[in-house]
Amino acid sequence: MDIQHRTITLEEYHAICDLPENADKILELIDGEIVEKMPSFIPSKISMLIGRFIGNFVDDKDLGYVTGEAGGYLMPVSGNVFNPDVGYISKTRLPEAPEREAPMPPDLAVEVKSPTDSKRAMRRKAEKYLENGTQIVWLVFPDEREIEVYSLVDEDVRTVGIDGILDGGSVLPGFTLPVANIFRD
Repeated sequence: MDIQHRTITLEEYHAICDLPENADKILELIDGEIVEKMPSFIPSKISMLIGRFIGNFVDDKDLGYVTGEAGGYLMPVSGNVFNPDVGYISKTRLPEAPEREAPMPPDLAVEVKSPTDSKRAMRRKAEKYLENGTQIVWLVFPDEREIEVYSLVDEDVRTVGIDGILDGGSVLPGFTLPVANIFRD
């Protein structure tokens, strides 16, 4: 018996997100399937630290919007909706904050590995961000205390360890963040 796999459309995704039983869930649309992001304390703490550092920099310069794990972004090439743990998009690209997800990918996406995530799936997701136009993706691995940096301008993935410093590249010129500040206890 051949069972066909049915993909969910963006409209169906919105309808499912709007159901009362999903009100407290963070759902993503990945390759036509709905995926729930599972809560986890340490990844959330790390995400908030990174978001605070980026948010302070962005707010001081009035550059754009910084979102948490409930802030969705539409990936135009694939039709996916990703909710990065931390996302940044410039006001130049998105002059006004949307009611739902942003109609385009973020300029910078940060995904922090939780216990239910696989590195392989996270790396595939980073590539999908880039394919859809995200300029920089940081994959944060709390157990290893390191970050993988994916960039549209550099084909090689760069790993930044605990003694390294992240930078905003052309997306956030002048922004730097010592990795040790992310993994402080």
